[in-house]
Amino acid sequence: MTTNNKPTAPTANNPARRRLLQNSLTASSVALIPLVATSCGTTSTQSAVSSVLGAPNDAILAAIADRIFPADSLSPAANSLGVLTYINRSLSEWNQTDVPMLTSGLQQLTQAASQQHGSAFTALNAEQQDSLLMALEQGTLTGVDAGAALFNRVHRLVLEGLFSDPYYGGNANFAGWDLLGYPGALMASTADMQKMRQRLAPLHTSAHGAEHDGH
Repeated sequence: MTTNNKPTAPTANNPARRRLLQNSLTASSVALIPLVATSCGTTSTQSAVSSVLGAPNDAILAAIADRIFPADSLSPAANSLGVLTYINRSLSEWNQTDVPMLTSGLQQLTQAASQQHGSAFTALNAEQQDSLLMALEQGTLTGVDAGAALFNRVHRLVLEGLFSDPYYGGNANFAGWDLLGYPGALMASTADMQKMRQRLAPLHTSAHGAEHDGH
């Protein structure tokens, strides 16, 4: 998934949105589950989530996430689905090793935005943000070390926040699963359900229990 086809919010039939959904399906499973988190005793979404990188970096991550997954007729933008909450939770627990790379990379992105456009990344318009993100993804953004690695890591975190179990802080109101047609955690499925003739009715169930069914 790249940002080059999204200077404005995509329509329901926009190929950019379809590619992102297809990529999320092939990245791991229908519901992207942070595998490390399943074995490290993570806290539930009911506890407070503090900023790990600080408010300025949170604002940049939020802006990037909303360019990767902007609002359209099918769903709100990424941060309305709890993606930033998910990222902060992951960085405070199972993705702690990402903190130095993200901190350094986002600072360099801020400097690049200021040098090229005379303003902070968050203050730029969608077209300017997309231009910087495309260069970042390609590893050609001047002044940013390992830009492609930074973009790919943030992109992966956004996907996890959109499509993982809401227990982890994202996928608010199961909107990500609804886009994929994933009904929710099932203890068992009937023979009729396995015929896959059509989408299953959304059950909106978390694998971690009813107390995590939405936020």
